[in-house]
Amino acid sequence: MPPARRWAAALIGAALLAPLATAPPAQAAPDDNAPAKVVTAYFADWDVYGRQYFVKDIPATKLNVIQYAFGYPTFDAATGKVGCAPVDAWADYQQVYWGGENTVDGVADNYPDQRLYGNFNQIRKLKAKYPHLKVEISLGGWTKSTWFSTVARTPERRAAFVKSCVDTFIKGDLPSGGWPENAGGPGAAAGVFDGIDIDWEYPTQAAGGNVDPRPEDRKNATALFQEFRTQLDTVGKSTGKHYLLTAALPATTKSTKYFELSKVARILDWVNVMTYDYTVGGDVRTGPSSPFGWDPRDANSSDPTWNTVGTVVHYLQNGVPANKIVVGVPFYGIQYLRTEGLYRTHDSHGLDANTLRWDSTPNPTYRDVRDVAGLQFSRNPLTGEPSLYGTATHQLCGAFNPDGSCSAPYQETASTLITYTDPTSIALRVALVKTVQLRGLMAWELSQDSDDHALLTEMARVLPH
Repeated sequence: MPPARRWAAALIGAALLAPLATAPPAQAAPDDNAPAKVVTAYFADWDVYGRQYFVKDIPATKLNVIQYAFGYPTFDAATGKVGCAPVDAWADYQQVYWGGENTVDGVADNYPDQRLYGNFNQIRKLKAKYPHLKVEISLGGWTKSTWFSTVARTPERRAAFVKSCVDTFIKGDLPSGGWPENAGGPGAAAGVFDGIDIDWEYPTQAAGGNVDPRPEDRKNATALFQEFRTQLDTVGKSTGKHYLLTAALPATTKSTKYFELSKVARILDWVNVMTYDYTVGGDVRTGPSSPFGWDPRDANSSDPTWNTVGTVVHYLQNGVPANKIVVGVPFYGIQYLRTEGLYRTHDSHGLDANTLRWDSTPNPTYRDVRDVAGLQFSRNPLTGEPSLYGTATHQLCGAFNPDGSCSAPYQETASTLITYTDPTSIALRVALVKTVQLRGLMAWELSQDSDDHALLTEMARVLPH
């Protein structure tokens, strides 16, 4: 057995088996429509613009749940009205596929006689082709959690917000009035989504787009989840279907700061634990985005939850049953410039978050690393995670225009470190899921995998065959 796997097996035994003795017993899946084992991954609406990764490109045999990013809460300060809306109506349900080359079934759209186009229509076709698939709409995210605190603040707002989400995405009552003329309207997207995933980042915390957070957000989040469960169950009684309800929750001890873990676990079908972004490009020192286990060299090593295994232990010890824990996996890495290596300082100015070039983005994807750049890596002997270290010539930017374009491009050869996830490091997570009988694995996000779906293929090993 390779050293990393021996180390992982020992860690799992020592760190997890003792907490399992006192953790609540695993609960059965609440309904036959909720998969017993989960491999889920995000599909982002903007994928059709960037890499031009379409719904037809999703390897549907390698996963059983898709999380569609994103819908989001809305709030009108003048009227106090709350709502729930798609982020990008054009990509979601208005974009006409004039030819069959980017469709699931090779058939072009029938303009103007359809009411549903774009990604939503292709998802409907994908589900017809692969009946095992469940698709959830994910609400929020780092930049679209703006109004969660506001819509969750009172029982009346919670009820109105959840009703809007259920009407829009479960009943399929999409906004109309755009182009194509017939797109949207009552029931246009009925059957596209099998549930709702809540990605509130984060209660009590002013995060990316979050505004006006309050201390009571933590309890209000639990009440919001319960309102979703109640209304989804009400719809399910009329349709004879169990609608999924999940949430993306943070890693480390911050999870208990933001959420009442044991209470929300009783409400949700499972929790998608975001066991990534422990270290980000803006941190002072370099490090892996998703460390599997403890590394004493890490400046955060005094926190036992500062790794995937430690976070899982924390969830178990705080009342989340093993069969409701889905472990997150990033399909992207972190690139650092002008550094001496792992856990060292860096100077990464000039990288551009808006570019798709591997040598100038702070977060190159696994596809960038393997298929585009063809880079060679070494592996951390303690954690099993791969990283790339050496010199590379980067296409950088010294200054940006207001519209985000580069006004001062230049090239530079610099010492470079890229930490990322590969199939071998995912194998450690597969072993974790199987050993501790966790629910499964989750990935952000599908378009970032290699052309041969190497990461998702490894994740699929947790599914029964």
